[in-house]
Amino acid sequence: GPPGDDPDGDGNRPWWTPAARTARTALTLLSLPVIGLAGGVRRPAHPPPQRLRIEADGVLLTDLDRPVERVSVSTAAPGGGLAEVVVHPHAADGPLRTRARAVTVSGPDFRYHADALIRGPVRSRTWTVLAEAWSLMLPHRP
Repeated sequence: GPPGDDPDGDGNRPWWTPAARTARTALTLLSLPVIGLAGGVRRPAHPPPQRLRIEADGVLLTDLDRPVERVSVSTAAPGGGLAEVVVHPHAADGPLRTRARAVTVSGPDFRYHADALIRGPVRSRTWTVLAEAWSLMLPHRP
């Protein structure tokens, strides 16, 4: 595994490592339709941009008149209580990045990917980061 997965050097990885990795990536948003087989026909690899309104802590990042290719919301620095928001606008120079405690995405039906599951379609969804909302109690090690 990656460095740091075996802190004691005894060949045993901490049991919580996969859970911690999952928690870091729990808020991944796909603004695009699910790609795959539909009626035996493969969908295009690059679905068309979607018109979504995206707000971070109440500040408008993009509106329905500016289509987006994709949006991602992930935890920022550990313990910071902020999410990193990356918006990839259609036909733009580069992504828009910011950090926020709450992110709201709304627009015509869209799907998103969270906790390894595809959800939706929905018309609006808000993600709120709670600092230190997820923790583990570990037994004392003699």
